[in-house]
Amino acid sequence: MTADKRPEARAFYVDSRFQQLARRPGGVSRDEAIERAQAMIEDVKPGFGDWLDGELNTLSGLTRKASSGGFTNTSWVEAADAHSRRIRDVGTTMGFQLLSFVANNLCEIFESISAGAEYRSDLVDLHVEALHLARQEQYRNLRPDQLPELSAGLRRVVGRAGNAPDGPVK
Repeated sequence: MTADKRPEARAFYVDSRFQQLARRPGGVSRDEAIERAQAMIEDVKPGFGDWLDGELNTLSGLTRKASSGGFTNTSWVEAADAHSRRIRDVGTTMGFQLLSFVANNLCEIFESISAGAEYRSDLVDLHVEALHLARQEQYRNLRPDQLPELSAGLRRVVGRAGNAPDGPVK
């Protein structure tokens, strides 16, 4: 078959189950859904401080025990990573963008450790202390770019250890 005799390509679209469900009548409007979600967040906010304190205490306990050689294997990394991910995922929603940034760095460190990188207690401890700092009310509405020395320093430390790219602070 020559190049100019090729059959014309036909594009066809598959209507997925999700698309079908999304078009069904009923449900709530986008604005109403956003309004409901914001109301639910406001209901949760009063207990956020206690929840965060619990997460930070558990994370601190795990990292202290790991630093002192209290674990015989690396299974603690999965638990510590889970706590870091929860803090990261909820922090920005609750107005703690800096907290989410630091927790994300810590997640990258734990992912690297899980992938075989050396456990560096100095890096982990530095980030856990930064989480405690970012938890304070005075840092609540600050973005990482509003504290460039802290943010860039944390990224550089993680990047130099080979655990994360030394990219721009977001």
